[in-house]
Amino acid sequence: MERLIEGTPGEEAAVWVQDRGGGPLRLRGHVVIEDLGGVLTSISSRTGANGPLNPVTQYMLSRAANHLADRLIDDAGPTKDGRDSVPRILSSALGHQPFVESVLEMSQHQMLRRWPLATDWYTDVINYVMRPSRFDPKFEGLVADIGQKTAAPLGEFVRSFTREAYTFSDNTKTVRVAEALQALWPDYAPVRNAMGQYRQHVLERYIPVYRAALQAYGLVARPGMDIQTIGWAFNALHVREALEFLAGQTTTHTTPDGIEWSMTAWTVMLIIAGAVTDEEGNTFHPTELSERLPIRPFPTIEPLLAP
Repeated sequence: MERLIEGTPGEEAAVWVQDRGGGPLRLRGHVVIEDLGGVLTSISSRTGANGPLNPVTQYMLSRAANHLADRLIDDAGPTKDGRDSVPRILSSALGHQPFVESVLEMSQHQMLRRWPLATDWYTDVINYVMRPSRFDPKFEGLVADIGQKTAAPLGEFVRSFTREAYTFSDNTKTVRVAEALQALWPDYAPVRNAMGQYRQHVLERYIPVYRAALQAYGLVARPGMDIQTIGWAFNALHVREALEFLAGQTTTHTTPDGIEWSMTAWTVMLIIAGAVTDEEGNTFHPTELSERLPIRPFPTIEPLLAP
């Protein structure tokens, strides 16, 4: 059987490989060839039988991706009796008794008296990593002087608010770990439950602030627009920007008037412009809306600080 040296992108190719130890070529399956020339930056050969267009090369990468998923993403599936299994990577990193003895250098009884079962220990570590209250000090500091912020044009308020509310430079480990847990195991019961608590906490804490800010600037949601959905979008934006910032990506946008915005702040303005009108029903271009001044004082802040 003649092996294909380089496939054509978009076409299916057979994968013939000699097994370990020798013997004849064996058909391992088929792959649809992709143009991976600009994707594989570290492969030793750029062309030929060991290059990016070779069927065996692409077969190896495809199997590696699936194998990684089996070890990470699919690691938390239910067992035969319907219970969630503990992800192997979680148990290997935080092994119940090995962690307390080897990492903390404490007696295992310190662990067992608190968490007799390993699964309970993993659940509470996840609860702790993803606890919504970890953002409370930032929120309370933000709201404490929000009346001063809303004396400025709406764009300046949004830039200031998003910068202070959505900056994680003081706690990047929390962001990384919490996002990794959600990305890898969103359907793992402890992660799913913690995500639900976080979502509820964000809605209860931030939605009243957003509603009060709209009131101060004389803006109302358009018919059919839900302030809770708008708030969810704000939260999603800041999480994405935080991850891209950690990855060294450009997370700023400069408008034609020369003002530099974070991507979160500018996209928030786009969402607001599309979701609200003034109290007379007038709509605004995002740049025009960013220059809008408040028409009344920010509402009393004490209720916003209540848990």
